Amino acid sequence: MSTSVTAIIRERVQSIETMPAIPTIFLPLLDLLNLPAERVKLDEVVKLVSYDNSIAAQCLRAASSPLFGLAKSPESIKGAVIALGLRKVQTILLTCCLGNAFPTKNWPLDPTVFWRHSLGCAMVCRKFSEKLEAEDGDRAYMAGLLHDLGFMVNCIAFPKEFAAAAAHAFQKQISLDDAELAAMGFTHCESGRALAERWNLADDMVQVIAHHHAPEQGESAQSLVALVHLSDLLCRMRGMGYGYYERRRVDLVGDPAWGILLKEYQNLAGVDLALFSFELDEAVGEVFELVSTIFGAAKARD
Repeated sequence: MSTSVTAIIRERVQSIETMPAIPTIFLPLLDLLNLPAERVKLDEVVKLVSYDNSIAAQCLRAASSPLFGLAKSPESIKGAVIALGLRKVQTILLTCCLGNAFPTKNWPLDPTVFWRHSLGCAMVCRKFSEKLEAEDGDRAYMAGLLHDLGFMVNCIAFPKEFAAAAAHAFQKQISLDDAELAAMGFTHCESGRALAERWNLADDMVQVIAHHHAPEQGESAQSLVALVHLSDLLCRMRGMGYGYYERRRVDLVGDPAWGILLKEYQNLAGVDLALFSFELDEAVGEVFELVSTIFGAAKARD
């Protein structure tokens, strides 16, 4: 990618930060998410969640989703934080903020479909992480949630160019990143990276956003990037893609990402993919419900 294209992307990304729809708590939340878990205080998270009543209500509804596994729905923000734990509440809050932050009209991508894929990928990342007995399932969830941040950048900062790319992808039934590269000269990976760096996201999140279609090219955090890559493919295989039929042959075990994960997690070899896919199918309804909870409130504002 040329220096001039990079400069154009960064220039347009700067305008996104000033959008009035971005909740006041969003950037402070990103700062908290970049801290080690042991340095985050319960009261700080409760204060952030409580700052905006509409987002607080969304967080409580989201916390009640079966995806988060509580036996009883929390009745207060503090109760939700205590029951779920700081990291889960932070990722729910991040989900709600992103659901509110970006316009839902005139998207080249159906926003509901986009959020289903993003939340679906977040859920699959967490479940995959649990299968591998990896350390931080909530970090994996956040990586899955943020991996396609660049699509939102392209919808907002490059609307005409991205609309042409999306139309090309739908017509030819090819992947969106291939269509973006052909029509725009760059993909959501580059534009997403520009926004992630602008917002000072942690390096592992930047790597996921920049390299989730080619984890072998990542500079660091390759296992997390590989996990997101495979989860993204699983979602697109199981009906949680971008709202159109995508012609591609998928071989998860033969994918470079599988080899990257296998080096770190020997138990990956024992994962039953057929059974895992069946478990994901059972969870699809839960993802749709969670999207309805979060995205429905955002749509009601328009």
